[in-house]
Amino acid sequence: MNKLFPLSVLLLACAAAQATDMMMPDGSKDMYVGMALATRTVAAGEERRVLLRPLLQVQWSNGVFVSASGVAGLHLSDTPGLEYGPLLAASNARQPTDSWRLRGSQPVQGKADGGAFFNYYLGSETRVLSNLFYDTSAHGLRGYVGVQKALNLEDPHHSLAVMAGAHWASSPVMRELYSVSAAAGGVRDYRPDGSLNSVSLGLEWNWALSRQWLVHSGVSATRLGHGAADSPVVERRSFMSWSSGLAYRF
Repeated sequence: MNKLFPLSVLLLACAAAQATDMMMPDGSKDMYVGMALATRTVAAGEERRVLLRPLLQVQWSNGVFVSASGVAGLHLSDTPGLEYGPLLAASNARQPTDSWRLRGSQPVQGKADGGAFFNYYLGSETRVLSNLFYDTSAHGLRGYVGVQKALNLEDPHHSLAVMAGAHWASSPVMRELYSVSAAAGGVRDYRPDGSLNSVSLGLEWNWALSRQWLVHSGVSATRLGHGAADSPVVERRSFMSWSSGLAYRF
């Protein structure tokens, strides 16, 4: 379960549930809570598993928003077409002993990371997304720049959004994730510099079964940059992620 889920529940209990009419993280204007099944092809030393994960997407009139993707934040802008503010994001922990492929790699502590976001609308359904985080485990910076578009569908029971973007990381972050030491048991020495970490393309689909219930599904394709893909801990350069679940909309 996502490390920020307890924080999300706390915010749900404390904030006034009056939503603003802004595009949510998945490109829709829906607010919901539920559960989903998720899986992905193996990329870097993980086991391929089907996980039960929370579905959560809420935003309030006071600017607070939370998402089960592991992000909580606060909108500070009152200017139409602009979104910006602070972010708090979960980070997964990892140990070199978790998989044979991770031999000689560095441990990842999995602390929560602080950062900020800036989004700019190109129209009512299209926006440029960007964020910057300080990685508290690696003591470096990582960021994202992308574009998201909500598609207009004739059927009002369905909403669809597509997104594409690029993730980059500074040298400390890249080395924590992908460096390998032969002296520590790795197959060879590898020490990447800061660079493009990955590019991704995703699709989010909401299907309203009724006024209260919806099926939320998502699929994304990711391709690692050379600095990440050349690491001995990486099993494949390109991988896919899927999720689908039932949520209560309010």
